[in-house]
Amino acid sequence: MSNMLFQIKQYIQFLIKAQTRFTIHSPFVYKLVEQVFRDHKVYPEYAQLNQMKNALLKRRSVVETVDFGSGAGNNKYKTKRLPLKTIVKQRSQHKSRLELLYRLSKSTHPEYILEFGTAAGVSSAYLKSGAPDSQMITMEGCSGLAAIAQEVFQQLNLSNIEVEVGNFDVILDDVLKKFTRLDFVFFDGNHRKKPTLDYFYKCLPLAHENTLFIFDDIQWSLEMKEAWEEIKRSDEVSITIDLFWFGLVFFRKGIEKQDFVIRY
Repeated sequence: MSNMLFQIKQYIQFLIKAQTRFTIHSPFVYKLVEQVFRDHKVYPEYAQLNQMKNALLKRRSVVETVDFGSGAGNNKYKTKRLPLKTIVKQRSQHKSRLELLYRLSKSTHPEYILEFGTAAGVSSAYLKSGAPDSQMITMEGCSGLAAIAQEVFQQLNLSNIEVEVGNFDVILDDVLKKFTRLDFVFFDGNHRKKPTLDYFYKCLPLAHENTLFIFDDIQWSLEMKEAWEEIKRSDEVSITIDLFWFGLVFFRKGIEKQDFVIRY
């Protein structure tokens, strides 16, 4: 089954299973839906961030990219030369999901953020803008894209963002040594089951009661679906929220373990 057919099937199942805010009995999750998911306020940062993304979508300069993830197929890595606007279109989140990342970052007040998959720095900028005083490390396999991301951060006057370049499998252990804890992690770098689970288990010891892990494209393929199901079963995890595109993982103490599927 192709990824597209799999996603269509999963989306139909998602619509059947999904709860609305009226059927959620967890006070914590209900508040999250009402105050974050359904927050329709137009924050001042949105305009600047959206303008940045639109500017990148107009850039025709060619960038050589290195893909260590699912895009490499059966190879260890794959290189491509593509116009920057094409890379940004393919690898950046939809506007509504970027704004949700901003609100999740803003609402959780993280001091330490880790991101898997910088690309041109679009999602990084939204996350960092939501928590401007945080310390952030974002990882990217392609040095050319990492350089563009650095330009983006400078243009937006975003500070305390460190870009680590390399294969996540190789650099992650050293990157994690730079953290005493992880408050917010966005996993968006390798859409395969084993690497996704490896990254989850390596980050897990640095998680705490108020940590939020976000996994991108949990319904992208059977592999990602299987990875998501294993993450949900982890004893350390207390609450998971399936938003179809994103999977949110919380580690709150003293509450009943629950898994939610939410359409907001």
